Amino acid sequence: MKKSSSTKRSRVSNESSEPNGRFHLAALEAMRYRLPDYLAARGVELRRNGTRLVGRCPVHDDRAPSFAVFGTDYETCGCFPCGFTGDVFEVSKWLGRSSTFPEAVADVAATLGVYLPQSTAGTATRPATVPPRPAKQPEPSFVLSAAERETIHAARLAFSDAFWAEEPIVDDIGASLGLDRETLRLASWGSSGLGLANGWLCYAYPHGLKWRNPDPTGKFRFRWIVGKALAPWRMEWVTPETETVYVTEGESDTLALIAAGLEADGTAACVASPGTSFLREWAQLFRGKRVILCFDTDQPGRTATASVAAILKGHAFEILTWKGTASHE
Repeated sequence: MKKSSSTKRSRVSNESSEPNGRFHLAALEAMRYRLPDYLAARGVELRRNGTRLVGRCPVHDDRAPSFAVFGTDYETCGCFPCGFTGDVFEVSKWLGRSSTFPEAVADVAATLGVYLPQSTAGTATRPATVPPRPAKQPEPSFVLSAAERETIHAARLAFSDAFWAEEPIVDDIGASLGLDRETLRLASWGSSGLGLANGWLCYAYPHGLKWRNPDPTGKFRFRWIVGKALAPWRMEWVTPETETVYVTEGESDTLALIAAGLEADGTAACVASPGTSFLREWAQLFRGKRVILCFDTDQPGRTATASVAAILKGHAFEILTWKGTASHE
């Protein structure tokens, strides 16, 4: 539940300045909740998209917006292609404006015009109580090479350029999947999105690029060009405010759910397991969520539904299956 502003003010105002010249905790806490103001001062333009604020990453060449500000009070941000997640003080260091926490506090305070009572930069420490952050995705077990990262970036950029130039290939992709341009636009945002490689549609993950063969009679329906899935596709859209998560058997099914408007009210997110595979370490990403499994009704799909439900048991708040309507597993 979102904290009321009066509750937050009450908690902050009861803090007192730390001994030995440390930064006043109330000032630190107040600056953390002004992350959007700090980003605006650094030239980052943001726009609301569901429960998030999104924009272009200030660090890498980002033509398909992959930078997002999220959290109950927009106190956390991240760029998943860059592998960054942090608060306003960590952003200062990420942007190269500081190298230590005391320097970051000084930079943020100067940028926002915040007075730091009884402060000494050399002895600054973080607040003793910090609001919880979103659960991080599992650490990658491998590191992509610079060439592989560039392959993913180039594919994302190719789709973005084709979309905004209204090239026919984008309409062809939409027609083959039964999707309108607005759904394709929404699906291209974030660290997991759409790409183009040699004229073929790709699904981009933070650590991989999956090629979708447009010819259903082809030998390979899907193939990983580089990397692999370290989390479900579009998992970054699951935030602490997300109540319901729809998990499909593939990316195109997730696109169909987006087109159906299941994310429209901002309380739900649609993600895709890469096929019927679902890793056990992913269970922690769904902790406390209402999960609706939308796998195919064929035998592999039914087997996957049972397997994923067992993996999520004890992590998800509720597990349902989608059979035209959600039903308890």
